[in-house]
Amino acid sequence: MTDPWTPLRDQARTLANSAKHRRAVVRRWRRIVGGVAGALCLALAALIGVLTSGKVGEATPTTLARHPTTTLPIQPTTTTAPPPAWRVAWGSAMAWGDGTAWDTTVRELTTVAISGEAVRVRISNLFGDQPLVVGAATVAQGRAGGSIVPGSAVPLTFGGQAGVTVAQGAVAYSDPAQMAVTGGEVLAVSVYVSGRDVVTVHPCCKGPPVSFATPNGIGDATMATNASAFSYKSAWPRWVDAVDVLQPPAPSSAEPPGSIVVVGDSITDGFNATMRWTDVLQQRIDLLPSAERRAVINEGITANTLTDLADDYSKIGGGLSGLDRLAQDAIDQSGVSTVVIFLGTNDLYFGATAGQVIAGLQQAANEIHQAGLRAVGVMLTPRMAGSEKWDATQQSYLEQINQWLSTSTVFDGVIDFATAVADDYNGACVPTSIFPPYDSGDHLHPNAVGQAAMGDAVDGPALGLPALPQVPPLLAVTPTPGCQGAPGLPAPA
Repeated sequence: MTDPWTPLRDQARTLANSAKHRRAVVRRWRRIVGGVAGALCLALAALIGVLTSGKVGEATPTTLARHPTTTLPIQPTTTTAPPPAWRVAWGSAMAWGDGTAWDTTVRELTTVAISGEAVRVRISNLFGDQPLVVGAATVAQGRAGGSIVPGSAVPLTFGGQAGVTVAQGAVAYSDPAQMAVTGGEVLAVSVYVSGRDVVTVHPCCKGPPVSFATPNGIGDATMATNASAFSYKSAWPRWVDAVDVLQPPAPSSAEPPGSIVVVGDSITDGFNATMRWTDVLQQRIDLLPSAERRAVINEGITANTLTDLADDYSKIGGGLSGLDRLAQDAIDQSGVSTVVIFLGTNDLYFGATAGQVIAGLQQAANEIHQAGLRAVGVMLTPRMAGSEKWDATQQSYLEQINQWLSTSTVFDGVIDFATAVADDYNGACVPTSIFPPYDSGDHLHPNAVGQAAMGDAVDGPALGLPALPQVPPLLAVTPTPGCQGAPGLPAPA
């Protein structure tokens, strides 16, 4: 087939060559004319010098009339302001499929951590058993209980269409929706699914409901203001796994600061606690000047492992391993600058050695660095036999991993949670145990008080941030002098 644009391209090429020839001729004549003019000027100057001199070879002083100097105003340099950038502002790692839904609407309450001028939503069909057919979706200002602020619902589109089909095992982003949002604001994302599919969920913890759903067969309720149609309530987010915000740059910065994504297990997920350490960290970051603030995205999954081990419970309950989900849950998220890896204790529980976990941490750091992001490791928190088995060999492996983290340069920064929650306060020094007031009761998961202590123990520079303001602890404690560096805890830096 003949290209209809070929004649126009040939004509443009001919014109360009002609213009190039003309420019060369002009440059040649300028050189010739300039040379002749220069020679004439020199000859004229010599003649004037001879005519005005008293005698040959003697110059006569001459007073030159000077024109008044004109100072031109300096024109300000025109600089182009950096454009707004997409930043992931809320996220929830999906772990497995739960139940089958069709002709139903789900409404997810998401708290965005940063302000911006537009939003977009990511929908996951990671664990569906067939393509997910989304018929409609909206984003609105959310209220507790699943209702929305009247008049705030904005329809979402996908490639300009009202709906989208998300392939099995894939994700899909909506188009940008113009909607000014404020950091800490709750957005309600409603998704109507017309076809039948297994629901992709983030199973976790007890807590206030954040996910609401209509019974199957009810249809499209994405614009419903009240929550009367949403008869099912859950603390498990469904289908919606990320919300991005279009964030303008701060006046003093080249671009908006990147988001911090934490890939973790049940300790990060907040199991057996009513507070998560990442929420406390977000509170501290929110106290920084606006140019330094950024979102902290919790991508913890209960029972998650770092490595892909055989015959372990995490294959059923803990989702994909940290290494398998690292790209989708962290590296490939919008506008990420830092990825924190807090995994490994479940690997030891399922039979991994210290060497296997260290190799996994090295691989994670390498993949994060290859993406041009900052990689941060976390020392594992102490645990002891309780509701789950734990023996001396596993404890020795944990200590080896923490010692390696404290001395290795594989990561750009390391967070010390081993010391933060160990029984090394108020005169005690048992670093292999959790400080009793921080223990949820299973000798593994910190409670809300322990989670708050962890969030307050994060060192800002480890994340590439300035020193972070502290938030008031839920319990006042005094570190035991000399306990840091005892067996089970890394030596002080």
